[in-house]
Amino acid sequence: MATKVPAWVKGIPKPLSIRLLRKGCANRPFYHIIAVNTDDRCVSEGVEQLGVFDPMPNEFNERLLALNVERFKHYVAEGAWVRSSTAMLLGTAGVFPLHPHSLTLAWKARQRQLEAEQNSNSENEANKEEASS
Repeated sequence: MATKVPAWVKGIPKPLSIRLLRKGCANRPFYHIIAVNTDDRCVSEGVEQLGVFDPMPNEFNERLLALNVERFKHYVAEGAWVRSSTAMLLGTAGVFPLHPHSLTLAWKARQRQLEAEQNSNSENEANKEEASS
């Protein structure tokens, strides 16, 4: 037996979410930034495509992001939720505030880089000492 939906519920707009939709091949990902109803559990094309993101670096070592900022602001003003992965991407691009997880990842990457530099410096010093003796 189907339940009857009250008339006042039909007038309420469904909440939207802004997320990434993966396209492309297994070895060549490509993402569409879309506005989609939060009720949709399956992979759908969404209400509107807001932009694209190409994570593979080009010949200038750049990752390309194209975004319709006016439409993005429109959906955010309407109360659309921005998923964390999209918020991290747009925060890095400067469109959205920086996501806290982005800062954590950057800090961890910097720590790994410093450790690698310290290890290479200590190995170089050890090699110099062996060569001089």
